[in-house]
Amino acid sequence: MQDVLVTIFNQLPAGFADVVGIWVAALLTLAVLSYIFGNNPVFRLAQYLFVGVAAGYAGALAWTQVLWPRLLLLRADPETYWPLGIFFLLGILLLARGARPITALADLPLGVLFGVGAALALGGALTGTLVPQVQATIKPVNPSLYGGGLAGWALAIDAALVILGTVAVFSAFHYSASSRGFLSGVRSAVRQGAGSVGRGLIAVTFGALLAGAFLSFFAILSSRIAFLVSDWLPLLGQLGL
Repeated sequence: MQDVLVTIFNQLPAGFADVVGIWVAALLTLAVLSYIFGNNPVFRLAQYLFVGVAAGYAGALAWTQVLWPRLLLLRADPETYWPLGIFFLLGILLLARGARPITALADLPLGVLFGVGAALALGGALTGTLVPQVQATIKPVNPSLYGGGLAGWALAIDAALVILGTVAVFSAFHYSASSRGFLSGVRSAVRQGAGSVGRGLIAVTFGALLAGAFLSFFAILSSRIAFLVSDWLPLLGQLGL
């Protein structure tokens, strides 16, 4: 059967595969863009096709790049790679989630999965966000330590802005009961002012993130429209459409 398919493919005219690929990509692009007119069957077909292809590709990649090589290692040297056997056993137990009588067997791998996931998320938040932010807020603001001159002042002002911005954002999440007294009132006013600035910085940050998301969306949209105009429309012209 494979030899027959290879023979048929070799008999196709040159560039036939490229033309078919352009047509498939163009039709799927139009199917996705049809969502402008609402959730229609054409869009759902493209959606299901994308999800199915993505799931199939992820499954094939997991088998060829993760599972099968480790099965070969476990089979070749079980004494060295015995921990892989534990991982495969946990994976098999996870499949018990689909059978109600033995669904309790999946609790162990699920516990390991969520526990390790939570630990990785916490460690990533500490090492990737919190610790670098703390390090950024304890930088010196002395211009002479940055070489002096205009560049030194610019770096010192940048460090000061980072410190003040971090304190202001933290102040936005500070809640306390009102207290009497002049000093308490001053502290409360300063804290409320810093919190207002912090909330403004949070709004600016979310706005920048939203703007970045929209820019990414429009960049992808423009690339697909450019593909339709430059690659697909000439094929329609060749067909006389």
